[in-house]
Amino acid sequence: MEPPLSLGERDLRDRKIDVLRSVHLLTDDDVVRRTRRARYLAGRIGDRDVPAYTEEEGVDPRRRTETFAEVELELESWRWSGTTFRLRTGKALGQDRKEVAVRFRPVPYLPFGFDQEAAPNVLRFGLEPESMTLTLTGIGADAHNLAPLTLAAQPALPELPAYGRLLLDVLHGNAALSIRGDEAEEAWRVLAPVMSAWSRDLVPLGEYPAGSDGPASVRSS
Repeated sequence: MEPPLSLGERDLRDRKIDVLRSVHLLTDDDVVRRTRRARYLAGRIGDRDVPAYTEEEGVDPRRRTETFAEVELELESWRWSGTTFRLRTGKALGQDRKEVAVRFRPVPYLPFGFDQEAAPNVLRFGLEPESMTLTLTGIGADAHNLAPLTLAAQPALPELPAYGRLLLDVLHGNAALSIRGDEAEEAWRVLAPVMSAWSRDLVPLGEYPAGSDGPASVRSS
């Protein structure tokens, strides 16, 4: 979002609404090309055997419920034109990870003498626990080869978990971090075309083993 004029509830929430209003709505063709869904098969997570989702207690396999979802969105705004936002979530994956990964565009030119392809720089914001990691491609010990360089920071632990902070703000009458009604409506406006296309099986329901990184076509992160 654009920087709010203040961190007061109206300024902050208005800027969040602006982002959702700028999301380009997906057509059926877009949903087929830019979304993925799947559910997990039997597998192993750590030292625990996990049954397939359809074999879990209380699950009706006829409902074709997905346990993995990915959606690619674009914003129709001056700042973010041409940038893809990939939202991904899944159950029974090999590791619990909550993060925002910012992938920078590859450099357009490398100096003469480098025949390697430079991996894009990546900035990762860990959400729980909070952390920040910047992975750069640079020159390491061998001046003729590119190597990954990592800078990491670990902020001090917050006094309260995220939902604890949210609930405390609610009790104090501060709604800045709460979702306003029109924000919820805009969020549903973005996802409604995806859910409609999935309900008509326009996007195949894939599968992935429990304990893996997800469906093979989207395992790169």
